Amino acid sequence: MSTAPGTEVFRRRLTESLDRDGCFRAEWLRLVFGRVPREKFAPHTVWRWSDGGWGPLNRREDPEGWAELVYRPGAALITQIGDGAPVADGTGIGATSSMSSADVVLNMLAALDLRPGHSVLEIGSGTGYNAALLCERVGAESVVTVEIDPLLAELAAERLASAGHRPLVVCGDGEAGHPDRAPYDRLIATASVRRVPPAWLRQVAPGGVLVIPWYPCANGFGLIRLRMGDDGTAHGRFQGRESFMPVRGQRMTPPDIGSLWEATWKDSEKIEGDAGLLDLGSAHALFALAVRAPGFSAQLQGDGVLLLSGDDASWLWVRRDACHRYGPRDLVAEAARFLAWWRERGRPRTEEFGMTVTPDEQRVWLRDPGRVLLRSAG
Repeated sequence: MSTAPGTEVFRRRLTESLDRDGCFRAEWLRLVFGRVPREKFAPHTVWRWSDGGWGPLNRREDPEGWAELVYRPGAALITQIGDGAPVADGTGIGATSSMSSADVVLNMLAALDLRPGHSVLEIGSGTGYNAALLCERVGAESVVTVEIDPLLAELAAERLASAGHRPLVVCGDGEAGHPDRAPYDRLIATASVRRVPPAWLRQVAPGGVLVIPWYPCANGFGLIRLRMGDDGTAHGRFQGRESFMPVRGQRMTPPDIGSLWEATWKDSEKIEGDAGLLDLGSAHALFALAVRAPGFSAQLQGDGVLLLSGDDASWLWVRRDACHRYGPRDLVAEAARFLAWWRERGRPRTEEFGMTVTPDEQRVWLRDPGRVLLRSAG
């Protein structure tokens, strides 16, 4: 396949950006990144958001625009919409598969601490790009990658073979892992989970590492690095706030903010000033809120922060000049109590939280495994 016009320029620009940001935290990361061109794993049609909907961008029609999107720093490349069956105008459907942004890929690989001789299980093959990087590090014979979508699995295998890699590509539910090749030294998931599947714990050897994007609610997320113990329990701390699409079996329906406001805005109450709640917009406060009160969703909305109750019956929009609230719950008071808790504990960053996972439950804690904030069944 011929190289798209400008591809080399965009590739070099991305590499320089990653270098400036310190993303090559080990020399092997730089080497494998250089050996695996992203454009070889990107589909001919990718998707970009425009005018309130997802629109296709085809490589043949706009090769330079396509290449720019593939190599755009700090942005994931959307490769599938609506589980492969988008409606004509691209509205009302969400992104369901992507090629992660290069900085996120490198951060996750650094956390995985993958070394020659390790066996690795990847959950979520997607385009095959991440699996190719794994193959470059440990060899294809040591890599198993699982993809739930049959077409994506087939295309990933083809792209990998074209690049000279033939790992085991399994079409199946990633939550079940792939026990036939277990135990693995490493497990990496490129799809988020609310509950770490017990099968993953059973399939990673004692001392092995799992790198998993976790999301307790629609707008809370963090990257957790777990190490398996001899007793089948995994412990670890969060490494950042990487966000991924959820595994299909653990999807949540995001709130329809437009419809909600259309139905309730006229009945909302305006409160002058920000009520001291603008700290809700901090990325670390949003993560702490997801841990402390997973029944809420909170997100940046326009020029403010939107807090929404789990039943969608109450909401609070915090802006610098005013707060707007609606519903039976006093979310101003509830948000104030949460922020008081967060501030009293020194405004903890995401990396100060950790998780313990057993086959029966998972516990999220702050600074010490004994200070459990969130406990849920496994």
